Amino acid sequence: MPEAVLLLDKKEEDLRPLSERLMERGLIPYWAYTPDEAFYILEEKDIAAVVINLENEDFGRLKILKELTSLAPLVPVILLASEANLEEAVQAIKQGAADYRLLSTDPDLLTEIVLKIRRAYEIPEGSFITANQRLKLLLARLKEVAKSKATVLITGESGTGKEVLARFIHENSDRARGPFIAINCAALPEHLLESELFGYEKGAFSGAFTRKLGKFELANGGTILLDEVTEMPLALQAKLLRVLQEGEVDRLGGAYPVKIDVRVIATTNRDVQALINQGRFREDLYFRLNVIPVEIPPLRERPEDVRLLAQKFCEEFAKKYNRPVKGFAEGVIEKLGQYSWPGNVRELRNLVERAVLLAQGPWITIQDVFPQPLGSKKEGLPLKPLREVEREMIMKALRAANGNRTRAAEMLGISVRTLRNKLQIYREAGLI
Repeated sequence: MPEAVLLLDKKEEDLRPLSERLMERGLIPYWAYTPDEAFYILEEKDIAAVVINLENEDFGRLKILKELTSLAPLVPVILLASEANLEEAVQAIKQGAADYRLLSTDPDLLTEIVLKIRRAYEIPEGSFITANQRLKLLLARLKEVAKSKATVLITGESGTGKEVLARFIHENSDRARGPFIAINCAALPEHLLESELFGYEKGAFSGAFTRKLGKFELANGGTILLDEVTEMPLALQAKLLRVLQEGEVDRLGGAYPVKIDVRVIATTNRDVQALINQGRFREDLYFRLNVIPVEIPPLRERPEDVRLLAQKFCEEFAKKYNRPVKGFAEGVIEKLGQYSWPGNVRELRNLVERAVLLAQGPWITIQDVFPQPLGSKKEGLPLKPLREVEREMIMKALRAANGNRTRAAEMLGISVRTLRNKLQIYREAGLI
């Protein structure tokens, strides 16, 4: 965890007591007297938090906040004002400030605030991170729900992070030390899915030379994730319902049921009620799974997460590929916020990974994120609107897949339903 704190003030006297307390707690204060100095330090040092004295005309009040969060969205910023201003405080928090306090705040209290915020912004590997207030509230509630054994049904578009959220629930539960077993119900044919879920005894069928434990037994004492549960065939839905009701599984060819203690989390990107109306999903199973309903909004509805996740992925892939990439050039994040992200977080992650590999310098440009094919004669031409780029990417994927929508959706990192909806929009607009 970074140990440095950046103090931005035209003169040191107001923040000197805080600086001294930070040093007493083992943190290293770096002083910046102008915004440019602050930007330079953020680029060169691993900063844990920024504290700004807003009572400096050159800083432009909340203008400096916008510039800092654009440059370093993962670094928390604490603002200090000489007088309480409720309207400014509300705007500051909305624009990404971690806290807004009076300049007269006791230095010891302020130091504790810095330490607490620093810990809160530390991002564990693989955890569900967000800057969206709706999702932050959801995570806080799920921490409490996680302690129960209640089943959870997570809905949301493909690529929004449903499995990551399922792991978050498991890691915050009393079962965190137990296994977390995930199975994609759409990836296997019915006969294989049944044996994978429930296991089988030796001799249960041709080729069953030994006993095999199913995913439910392997998850005993922990959590099982049934990914895309609505793709499960009806016959297996009935067996799954019995597992949920009785807390036991029947291995294929088994003589007696086996008791299990498993927390079930299921996910889907489908309209469950529509499937029930079509007779493709059991309503009684839906009620059993939907004890705790959770909906993850798509990335286009939480643009503040685009900035946060893009920078996180940038740092992740720069380290993975040993690339000297620090972040995004001016205006790139703003343009990314205008994109509709049909593939959600998965698509953003893939694009940033590619951009890190293509970047010619320390800052990712919009051409790196949405490039023309390498060697193309069009390379270097003026940029098109992002929604037009999105349409072209979809059409290219369809051509590459010879019109196969399932394959094209896989190439794009989106669901077939999302692809179908996009094509319908283009048809209605006369674009295809």
